Amino acid sequence: MRVLAARFSDRRIASSVRDLLQHRLQIAAPDVDIAPLGVPGQPSTDATLLAGRFSDDQAPEVAELVREAGGEIVANVDETWTRPRVAPSRGSWHSTYKRDGLLA
Repeated sequence: MRVLAARFSDRRIASSVRDLLQHRLQIAAPDVDIAPLGVPGQPSTDATLLAGRFSDDQAPEVAELVREAGGEIVANVDETWTRPRVAPSRGSWHSTYKRDGLLA
């Protein structure tokens, strides 16, 4: 699976592309959506981010549809890169470990 994100200058266009992707590629609603895109401290704009999960074979078609609609791909990564990192598990103290050192 790939995670693609694209920037659009117009929310209506981003919304139309989302609807097109859902219809043409039969993508479920939770797998692709749009959100406002802004920069703190800057005036608000109509910039919108479209992001979604797509199969590896769908990703090139999605990127092409986005570009044809005037969007700019800003991320195209393997889905595994979007998952939280798992911290190494800490082993529990073994009964032979004591406060004053190891028992031999």
